[in-house]
Amino acid sequence: MRTYRYKVQTSSYGLFLGITAEAIQLNAPPTSRNQVSDRVWLDTGRVHHAYSGRKLALNGQEVTWLHLGLREYTESIELGAPGSYVLIIIHALEVVDADYAEAALAPALAKWTEAEFGLAPRSGRINRDSTTGELTFSWDERPQ
Repeated sequence: MRTYRYKVQTSSYGLFLGITAEAIQLNAPPTSRNQVSDRVWLDTGRVHHAYSGRKLALNGQEVTWLHLGLREYTESIELGAPGSYVLIIIHALEVVDADYAEAALAPALAKWTEAEFGLAPRSGRINRDSTTGELTFSWDERPQ
């Protein structure tokens, strides 16, 4: 189990999100989790607030952001675990309401994945529309 803390501070906004998760290899696919790829699954059913300990029920958009952060790495995860299914269990989120945005879930889980599986860092970034304040997450092109 490992924790990754994602932080962004610009002149117009700041983001902070800590994510604690673990990866488990299984011989059969999980039966009641979110499938991200052929052999990578995500469990968001046991998430707690890291500071208060209360259970967090993630909404559909938050789960979508987590999928976005994990999806770019599923091929590498599957190559590193041939014949196994990999279940990523999100245990806790460090959420500070003033600095939390759902979009931060994607890069936080992406960077957690790089550290957990020893993968080469990829460049993804949060972008903020200065007019609407909407945050989006985008990946830079993969090196060839």
